[in-house]
Amino acid sequence: MEVTVADTAGLKVTQRAPLDFPGFAQEFLRRNPVYVRDYDCVMTGGRRGDVAAGEAMARRWGLCFPMPADPLGA
Repeated sequence: MEVTVADTAGLKVTQRAPLDFPGFAQEFLRRNPVYVRDYDCVMTGGRRGDVAAGEAMARRWGLCFPMPADPLGA
């Protein structure tokens, strides 16, 4: 992630924000074209609600979600 800060001369300088481990992992996956293609394949068409397909993709990428997500609007 990049943040813009103003230095003493009023110029904007772009710096990298520090990332924790989950943030680093998310950035890695977000920029990985193979992961993006795999994610898009699982999340498009009739497979969007396919929990088994989502879990299989998560295992392929070494992702672990220790707690189930709350349903939207809950």
